[in-house]
Amino acid sequence: MSAIQRIGALAVAVLAVIGAAVVAVNLAGPPSVGGDEPTAAVEPTAGASPTATPGPSGSAESEEELLAVLREIEGQILAIRGLPAADIGPPDLITRAELADELQRIFDAEYPPEERERDELALRALGLLTEEQDYAALQLQLLGDQVLGFYDDVDRRMVIVTDAGLDPEARMTYAHEYTHALQDAAFGLDSLQTDADGEDDRGLARTALIEGDASMAMLAWAFANLSPEELLEITTAPLPDMTGIPAWMAAQLEFPYVEGLTWTSELVGNPLNPDFTAVDAAFANPPDSTEQILVADAWEAREAPVEIDEIDLATALGEGWSEVDATPIGQAMIAIVLEFHGVERGIAADAAGGWGGDRAVIATGPDGAFALAWRFAWDESTDAAEFGDAYRGIVDSLGFPATVVDLPDGETLVVHASTDELLGRAQDAADD
Repeated sequence: MSAIQRIGALAVAVLAVIGAAVVAVNLAGPPSVGGDEPTAAVEPTAGASPTATPGPSGSAESEEELLAVLREIEGQILAIRGLPAADIGPPDLITRAELADELQRIFDAEYPPEERERDELALRALGLLTEEQDYAALQLQLLGDQVLGFYDDVDRRMVIVTDAGLDPEARMTYAHEYTHALQDAAFGLDSLQTDADGEDDRGLARTALIEGDASMAMLAWAFANLSPEELLEITTAPLPDMTGIPAWMAAQLEFPYVEGLTWTSELVGNPLNPDFTAVDAAFANPPDSTEQILVADAWEAREAPVEIDEIDLATALGEGWSEVDATPIGQAMIAIVLEFHGVERGIAADAAGGWGGDRAVIATGPDGAFALAWRFAWDESTDAAEFGDAYRGIVDSLGFPATVVDLPDGETLVVHASTDELLGRAQDAADD
């Protein structure tokens, strides 16, 4: 699993900021409208039943009362989503402080130090991380503040994070997570291969399918079962503290929920009475790129990404060099990267539009040396020119040598390196 995938693989949550923003938009009327499920075997907290947790009034809710509420939500989601019931036990209700321990256990079990080092090298070569930033610590901070719940498709376990019992936010989160349990039982979430090596863009697109579906079901449930006062309570909840979190990390984390919901809403029609037939069909024939999530025509035509020839950058650079990543980055992340580096959002989205395919190859060598060779295919020559202009505008701000090359076949090559000499060698290797 690559660095770009890492957050998506662990951020299996309803995001407070996303849930509140979406509900806030929909309070004014129905909507007019981009890290996948966890694979870590997480140790359950004590017991298989939800723990009695203080409610909003400060009184303890009994286990029987909690189970009754959860079973009612399950029945309501079953009616909305139209899938068979999932054979899964009740969720664990944990506090936000306990979530920190959960996330740390997942990191310790699934993210060994050598992988963390490789990810940091790749992200620094892309200009997304500084030498001073600790990627694992930033992920723990981001997820610890954002996650409201998750579903573990290995242990078939749901977790809801709440310090206030089954308040409206926790109930809405359970509606979302129970939808994931239904998806897994009906379609097998592991069959989507959202964490496959060398398939970052495809993984993010399929995560958008998973999260867009669950978010739509959650919102349909909320419109039908929460009062205006409860919806308002959710929208006015404090936003998580994002201090010190790189903007690209937050944007990548949000993509499957925001763009996935937008995409799903086009498939289901009326959000107050959604028809999930087309969503069910998408699980059988899932998206292969974030372009298919962002561009309706690309999805309808099942426009396949252009295959980019492999570049053996490490071999070309010689002894002591090794490849740390080789993957399509994809339309969604290209726009996010451009915006992170200072391109205005609309211009960044336009520059990433017309994407046909890409592949980024990152290699590291002795004494912290690095090189990136990133090739792009475009639908039209004008798309290549628009991207090239945007990327050339950020080259001087990257902090290391970089260049953009217009290739004769209408493709584009971006090269980064730790020195000017390596930049030339990496360009030569990618041009061969």
